[in-house]
Amino acid sequence: MDQTQLIEALEAEYQQLSRQRNDTSPSKPRIAAWGLVKAGKSSLLNMLSGHASDEYFETGVIRTTRANQALELADYVLVDTPGLGIDKDDSQQANEGLDVADIVLFVHAPPGELDQEEVALLEQLRNTFGEDVSERVVLVISQLDKLQDADLAEVQKEIERQAQIWLGAQSKCFVISNTRFKSGVEKNKEGLCIKSGIPPLAQYLQTLSKNLTRSPSLEEARKKRLERRALELCEHIDAAIAQETKLIEQVAQPYVMKAKAFVELIDGARRTFEAHTSDMRKTREKLDSL
Repeated sequence: MDQTQLIEALEAEYQQLSRQRNDTSPSKPRIAAWGLVKAGKSSLLNMLSGHASDEYFETGVIRTTRANQALELADYVLVDTPGLGIDKDDSQQANEGLDVADIVLFVHAPPGELDQEEVALLEQLRNTFGEDVSERVVLVISQLDKLQDADLAEVQKEIERQAQIWLGAQSKCFVISNTRFKSGVEKNKEGLCIKSGIPPLAQYLQTLSKNLTRSPSLEEARKKRLERRALELCEHIDAAIAQETKLIEQVAQPYVMKAKAFVELIDGARRTFEAHTSDMRKTREKLDSL
């Protein structure tokens, strides 16, 4: 990133922080679905919001979420974010969604455990929520239909182990199937809905949201997060200024050296001239005395 891009990025971050400081949105907890592209985030939010059949959050074979989208419910506000890891602008939108989230649904789609990119995202969540990370991050393993029970149990165990390491705490983990829940709703089969894993997740989020709403820690946490981000922005600006100063010094250094050499040359010439002038004056004085 060159200096122009860096300045533009810092300006964008400042504008974003200013918007969040002036945010007058509902005090209900904001729950953001966050994760890589095609993890099943939008589908999950449709299931949680009662839009299993008539989807509110758009889904598709290709990635469809390009901007943050919110839906206010009775107990909380759901925020859908673009998938991370493909498009720079999408990732910027997703990170803005993280900035306003009180609870994050970290959605992972099998097969396999978390990859290096997702592990880095866990570290980002840890930095965002600090000591509250275990209460503010909920792990969601989607598309359980794609794995056998034994394989799924192994994957869940490994993901929980990874989360323990990179979050620094053990967050609640749910295994769900959006398609199974949708089928249960459309066919009016309660058993399918229960086996989807969605109802326990919905109940947990409702309880977690009510606890946050009743606690003064919600607004305090939002305030602290803004203060921390403001401090980080100041540090980034200071670093950018230091880097710019260093670049200026590097560019100027050759000219400074040349100027120094020129001054020394002129100073030497002046001393030589003064010495010659002194000798000539002495010679003149001798001639005058004859």
